[in-house]
Amino acid sequence: MWHAFDANAPYINALGNTISARLQRTIESNGQACIAVSGGRSPIALFDRLSRCDINWEKIHVTLVDERFVAPDDEDSNERLVRDHLLVNQARRAKFTGLVTDPASILNCVERANQAIQSVNLAILGMGDDGHTASLFPGAPQLAEALSLEQTHRYMRITPPAAAHERISMTLAALLHAEQLILAISGPHKRKIYEQAAQKRTPELPVSFLITQSLAPLDVYWHA
Repeated sequence: MWHAFDANAPYINALGNTISARLQRTIESNGQACIAVSGGRSPIALFDRLSRCDINWEKIHVTLVDERFVAPDDEDSNERLVRDHLLVNQARRAKFTGLVTDPASILNCVERANQAIQSVNLAILGMGDDGHTASLFPGAPQLAEALSLEQTHRYMRITPPAAAHERISMTLAALLHAEQLILAISGPHKRKIYEQAAQKRTPELPVSFLITQSLAPLDVYWHA
């Protein structure tokens, strides 16, 4: 479902309301909830909004859709971003699991991430100018494996062809096991990419595999 907004403020407010309500309903049904979030600069305003929501954060598990293979306190770390901007205020009561558990070995990190059993109720995703989502980058040597619906690993090592740092990313199959997906994007350029990706599934725009699927409910939030 497409949700369009004229400005950032109503977009963030609507996203915050949707996510917090979804998490609270899941807690009421299951006794707990798990949300997987993405990094980058774009989610900071949303994280701030969510951190102030008065919901049962002590029953919420926060994890990552993807991560750069850097130390958790590195300025490029998604974990650091989440700790600084989401796991504060009311949300400081949430449980958090990061992906870089062994800064010396990305393979150990991936193995440990795949051993952690936690079904994701809600995954919040972004999209890059190159059509990547999570860390599913076009041209990455592991992309075909990561996009395969036969893939049994929840997380994989991804080597972006241009972006800095190796990555740990949820696979498409893992994302499609989430109960709900939200794709949050902004600006006319990303709307154009989204519309192009919605036309056909292509590894040149990995987000197209998310947009064109029918296995998991997907809501798209966009603002001008």
